[in-house]
This record gives sequence, C-alpha cells and structure tokens, in this order.
Amino acid sequence: MPRPIPFLAHCLFPIAYCLLSAATLAQPAAQPEEGQTQPRRMTAAQIEATGIEAVKAGDLDRAEAYFKAHAEQDPTTFTPWYNLAAVSSLRGDLAAAQDRLAQALARGFSDIRVLRADPHMEALRTTQLFEDLNERWPEILAARRTADLAAAEQLVPRNAETRTLDRWKIELISAHDPVATDQAEAELDLLCAWLTEHIFTNLRAEDAFEEDAWAMVILPDRAEFARWAISAFGPGVRETLSTVGGAYDHNRRSLVAQDLGATLRHELVHVLHWRDMSRLGQHHAAWIQEGLASLVEDYDLTDDSRTNGSLTPVPSWRTNIVKRLRNARRLTPLEELAETSMARLTTNRPLAQYAQSRAVMLFLLDRGKLTEFYRTYTETFDDDPTGLTALRDTLGHESQGDLEQAYQRWIDSLPMVAETGSDLPATLGVEVQNGDGTGVRVSALPIGARQRTGLSVGSFITAINDRPTRDLHELIRVLADYAPGDTVTVSHRRGRLHHTNEITLQPR
Repeated sequence: MPRPIPFLAHCLFPIAYCLLSAATLAQPAAQPEEGQTQPRRMTAAQIEATGIEAVKAGDLDRAEAYFKAHAEQDPTTFTPWYNLAAVSSLRGDLAAAQDRLAQALARGFSDIRVLRADPHMEALRTTQLFEDLNERWPEILAARRTADLAAAEQLVPRNAETRTLDRWKIELISAHDPVATDQAEAELDLLCAWLTEHIFTNLRAEDAFEEDAWAMVILPDRAEFARWAISAFGPGVRETLSTVGGAYDHNRRSLVAQDLGATLRHELVHVLHWRDMSRLGQHHAAWIQEGLASLVEDYDLTDDSRTNGSLTPVPSWRTNIVKRLRNARRLTPLEELAETSMARLTTNRPLAQYAQSRAVMLFLLDRGKLTEFYRTYTETFDDDPTGLTALRDTLGHESQGDLEQAYQRWIDSLPMVAETGSDLPATLGVEVQNGDGTGVRVSALPIGARQRTGLSVGSFITAINDRPTRDLHELIRVLADYAPGDTVTVSHRRGRLHHTNEITLQPR
C-alpha cells in the first residue's frame, strides 16, 4: 500500500512547504472582509494558501489575518510566524518583522538559505538581527539539534538506541534492539552515499551540510508509532493505521517510520531531496519527488557493495502494476503524469501514480541517464518545472510521441516480479506473514520444520544471504532468485536475540 503523505501548502518562502493536518481552524484573531470565506470553515492548508494569495494581491491586512489564524490553530509551528514576519518586512515595519522572525526561530525555523533569498524579506535583511543570524548560525543549529533530539526522544521514551551519522547530519533514535539499530544505521549510510553519488550531486562536498539543520530519524515501536500517527493525522487514522508507514516533516526535520524497510528508505530520500531543493530555491514536481523516493524502496546490493556502497534499484511489485496498466491500456501519459499535483498524486489512484513515477526513474536509471536527468531538470527548472522537457532532452527524443513509445517498449521488456508465494519455485517451507517492520514473522511451522530451519513461531526473518527482507513483498522478491535445493543463509530474530541458520529451500 502507498504510504500516506501529509497535506502540503505553500509558505511565502520559496520552497519550504508546510506539513499540515486537515483539522478545522479555530476562530482567527482578525476577520476577513464581508462576503469572504471564514477561516474557521477552512482547512489549515486552505487558510495558509488564502493568506499567500492575499500577499500576491497586495492585500497585506487580509494576509495578516489569515496568518494569525494559522498561528492560533497551531502554536508550535513556525510557518505562520515566518509569514507574519514577511508581511511586516513588506510593510517596512522592521521591529515587528524581527520580533516575528524571532518567534519563528523559537518554533524551529532553521533554513538560513531561505531567509537570504526570500524577496519578501529584503527589508529585514538590512537589520542587525539578520547580520547576527548569519554570524551565529552554527550556534543556532547546535541549539536546534539539542531541542529536536529531546523532542524526538519523547517518541521513544524507553530503552532508546541512538546513533549519530555525522557525515549526513542525521540523528537516529530507535526503539529497536542494538543489532537492528546498527543495521538501520548502516542502511541509512549506504543509501545516503548512493543518493549523493547518483542524484543529489550538490550534496557530495564534505561541507555540503554545514548550514543545514540536523534531521531526526525516529523509529518507534508499534504503540509509540500509533500515538504519533493519531497526533499527526488525527483520530480517523486509527481505522487505516496498518497502511500508514510514516512521513517526513521537513519543517521539523523529522522522519518517523514504523518499518526498517521500504518506508524508511522512501522517506530518507525526502530528507536529502528537500536539502537539495533548499539550496536550489526550487520545489520539484510531485512525480519527481515521489518517483525518486520510491526508486530505492526495492534494491539489490552488488558484489562489492560492502566496500564501496553500491546498490541497484530493481523491478518490484510496483513495476508489476505498471505492466498491468500498460496491458489494460490505462497507463497515464507521461505528459499528464508530469502535470499531476502532489494532492492528486497521493489521493487519486495513488498505487498507480506512485508505481508509474517510480517506473520512469527506473527507466532513466536503466538507460544510464538518471544523474543527467536530475542535473538537466534543476538547470532548466525555471523554464519547465514539470520536468517533461528535461526528460525528453535527456533521453534524446524530439517528440513526445517518440518518448512515450520508447518508454512503453521498455515496460514491455520488464519481467513480472514474484508477488505471492504461489509465484515462487522454492520456499523456506514455513508459513509467514508481515511482521513488525523489522522482518517477516513466522506464523506456523509444519512438522519437522523447526529442526530443519532453526526457526520458531514468532521468529522474524530479517534477511536472506544478507539481502534485507523487511516485509512480504521483499521476502518474496528475494526468494524468487533461488531454486529448490539451494542453501541460503537466513538471518532471523527472536525477541532481542539475533541468529543465522543455513536452510535448504523446499519445492513450493
């Protein structure tokens, strides 16, 4: 299932998008003019968007009323205070602008690049406060790190395992045991190395993250995750909690995931992508954001990966969806996919939308063009923010029709990936089900299977031949590469104890 993505709404600053709930707003401090929509009848995303439209129209009084309403609705978020500071800056009221920016900083604003580039803040950049911020930014980031780490640890209040990835400015806070946390840390490092080598090349430099805030990667247990999800998405999420994998909140620099597999990989891409977009002053198309994030959900390691950090994204259950859409003549044209908004991508046939976005990225990677595409896209973003022109130019197709035909021929050439146990030639000879996010749970053992495999009911299978198997999709995809009689090394966990066993695969 797709991982629900929080609603997004524009802020005044160029690329920082606010993660908002759909809760009804409280009564605002100031009312709009007669005949206008009342803020209390609007969602948070609508109220902020209305305030921004008012700024564009030059109606600063109306914009201020809406931003104040947002600040009352969520006193902990910095975005309305930043936007109020921008309104004051536009008015030339520098004392108010500085006070409001200080409120934004106290609530977590931590992107100095945005402040330097935002045209709405031009007047504020003449103040002593702005000079002080530039000079003291390392101190501010250090204080922000301490505060964010304390807040993150509230989500994992018992027996938390913590790791610091200095190279990537990531703090890892985990409810999982030390071995599982070490594995998560190693995978984060592996993915960050690959992503900065092949996609976000602006982040390669040793000092690339010097002005960035630290990101908090939080891996709570199931009960803690449920409490977080209800807080983030509202009580209604209880009915669909099993479909919520996690989310990345860029404003809070906080990634929360309930599994150590696809969700963690997916959301990590958003961490680096947002850092890159901040440098570029861009907000990339929805299909590019989610296509890149989905790309590394399923990958295989190359033989020398443990020495040079190499990995290869591979066809998966998502590409199976694309092949079925193609066979049913329901494939979304690339031109339409490129124009799809984030709201539409995540709510209108999201399984199909995510699958197609990932497939295009895999198509580029297969052609050896992914790095070139992303570079071309960022260089030509102002001319075509959808990325369609960059896609045609990178792949060398003059017409949209030629591009569509080449893409569809590539889809036809993809293999169908095993999705269920009935697709497998060989199995472990035990019954399994999705587990707790760390691996696949053994649910039943035929007679003699315990002695043959070393597994028990309640064991979690975490890897086969060092290839992660965090969920059923991953386990089935990995097992499909082996035949009956092959012997594989199975990594598994029982409680907090980790083991490995050699198991001979059985015919299905």
